[in-house]
Amino acid sequence: MKIFNKKKRISEIINLYDVFFFDLYGVTHNGVSLFPDILNIFKKIKILKKKILFISNAPRQSVKIKKFLKQLGLNRSLYFDVITSGDITRENYLNKLKKKKYYFIGSNNDKDFCRGLNIFEEKNLKKSDFILNLGLNDDENIDKYNKTLIEAAEISLLMICVNPDIEVVRGNKKEFCAGALALKYEEFGGNVKYFGKPYIDIYKNAMQKIGFKDKKKILVIGDSLRTDILGASNFNIDSALVLSGIHGKIKEIEKICKKTNIYPKFLFNSLKW
Repeated sequence: MKIFNKKKRISEIINLYDVFFFDLYGVTHNGVSLFPDILNIFKKIKILKKKILFISNAPRQSVKIKKFLKQLGLNRSLYFDVITSGDITRENYLNKLKKKKYYFIGSNNDKDFCRGLNIFEEKNLKKSDFILNLGLNDDENIDKYNKTLIEAAEISLLMICVNPDIEVVRGNKKEFCAGALALKYEEFGGNVKYFGKPYIDIYKNAMQKIGFKDKKKILVIGDSLRTDILGASNFNIDSALVLSGIHGKIKEIEKICKKTNIYPKFLFNSLKW
């Protein structure tokens, strides 16, 4: 049986890697503020001339994420770039469509997600070519969409899920994401195409963007076994799980790891230098 390699400080393993693929929600911030020692960690990594690339399942373009990180107090000079599942969805799928009509499910703040693309929103489900699932509005319940999902499944409408995450922690509150809605759609017999972690396209894109080829010198740092750690395993790179996000109990993690045989190389209660 594998045993978790628990570490107290990221400085213990920093010299093993040259590139760090950090997650955002649950690792860098909690949706409201940056975690306590994260700026210090990023500054130390920069001094060591190593690179940080944020890989996020955010269902929006990275330009929006960069603005949000700036609002939180994260200086652009401290990281190399940001890649989101929203970027990958646009580049690898939506950009290739012409004059297709989508049925939108998502936050009102993300209505501009398809701006610049040659596709159009359709209010009538039966006249749509696919469902574009970006998640839920604040405080919405997944069951609200049951009728829509059942009708869509009956006409075999493809769902494009722009965020495979099931949930995130915003402040001290867990919120459902697009992935939870996609799982519900599959329960009703619907077909879903996912973009982002744990699928390897987002990691391939990250490698190309950062211009780095040695997988042995890359560490993924995330808070989700289902997306971050599985994604790293799928792409054959090392990973570290942080217990500051959706996973907080060791027994829960051990149970999932034993069942899936997916283990992080390192385990941190929280990130400290």
